Amino acid sequence: MKRAIVSPILSGLVIPGLGQLVNRQIAKGAFLVAAVSLLFMITLGFTFHQLSKAVIALEGTQAPDKFAALREQLVSQGVWWLFLLGGLLAGLWLYGVIDAWRWGRLRDLEDQEG
Repeated sequence: MKRAIVSPILSGLVIPGLGQLVNRQIAKGAFLVAAVSLLFMITLGFTFHQLSKAVIALEGTQAPDKFAALREQLVSQGVWWLFLLGGLLAGLWLYGVIDAWRWGRLRDLEDQEG
């Protein structure tokens, strides 16, 4: 039962795909690590881009509450893409954890039989 416990913990708490690598699923693990890393970098890039656009749009204004004005500016720009990217990241994370547990359990059973 070692892999059935270790691999989903690695995929869930460290990085999705690491549990697949422990389970000797090299291609699947490498794909998950690359996909999650790429999506994370894209999400950060878009977030910083939108935030900088909002800050630039507020320059020179005399809003009494700068944070409320910044929030309103961000909402007006539309941040639906952030929910989309976050959903994709959450989906890959959940898939990585469940798949690592399932394959870890199968590998443990193979080790017990063999």
